[in-house]
Order: sequence, then structure tokens, then C-alpha cells
Amino acid sequence: MAKHLIFFILLLSIIFAKEIELGQKLTLDSTTAVSTLLENPDTYLDKPVQITGTVVDVCAHKGCWIEVSSDRPYETITVKVDDGVIVFPVTAKGKTVVAEGKLEKLNLSDEQAIRIKKHEAEEKGEDFDEANCKLTEKDKTVYRLRGLGAVIK
Repeated sequence: MAKHLIFFILLLSIIFAKEIELGQKLTLDSTTAVSTLLENPDTYLDKPVQITGTVVDVCAHKGCWIEVSSDRPYETITVKVDDGVIVFPVTAKGKTVVAEGKLEKLNLSDEQAIRIKKHEAEEKGEDFDEANCKLTEKDKTVYRLRGLGAVIK
């Protein structure tokens, strides 16, 4: 019985320690700091980049995006994929990710920005008051990584 328990514990540790590869295989040799991307986004637009950071949030609905921490406190970037192409597991939250993709810029109308804020609030189970929503330019200009591949460690 003790041998079976030890085997089971070892098996679980191997399973949970394994890296998870999602999407296309990573091809770039170096990473770009998230802070560098967000400081100089026009330099990186539509170009392949690789980032690394901690997964701070995951789309609980379809696994179609992750929020990745920057090298600067309180700064993040979203890695977005097409629904079903890559499905980020909710268990990725708190783990390190290396992700590749192309930086994209979204210029949103007021209506689009409000719809995104409302959708994000719904996904997080938070209340959203559209009447009191005040938008900034930052709310209407979004930089995110269009994800092609990732490794969760």
C-alpha cells in the first residue's frame, strides 16, 4: 500500500511539474520586456515578439486570453488568441508563461471601449455601471499581443 501511495505522489509531481506547450512552437531566441513594448509600442507593432511573466488572470469563459505581468509593478499585457485555437487553462494563473505573438494596437470607439469594460466585468463576476463609466484615452487605445504560441511553466 505504501509503495502505491509513493508511486501516486511521484506521478502527480511529474504531471504537475511538466511544462504545457500551447499553439505554435516558440521560435524567437530572446524575450522583450513588457515595459519596453508598452513604452515604445509603435516600434514593435505587427512584429513577432516574445514575452515572459506571471499569468495574473485567465479568461474563465473560453480560455481565449491571459493577462501577463510586466517587469514593472501594476503593469500587464493581454495575450489574446482566437477562440478555440489555443485554450489557456485556468490553472495557468500564478504560473510563469513565455508567449510569442505580434503586438497589435486597437483603436476603440467609446461604444467598443464600454462594451469591453462591461464584458471584462462580467467575466470577473463584477458589477458594471455603464452610466457612470468614464473613459480615458488609455481605455480607447489598447495594445495587446496576438498570441501564436506559449509555454506555461
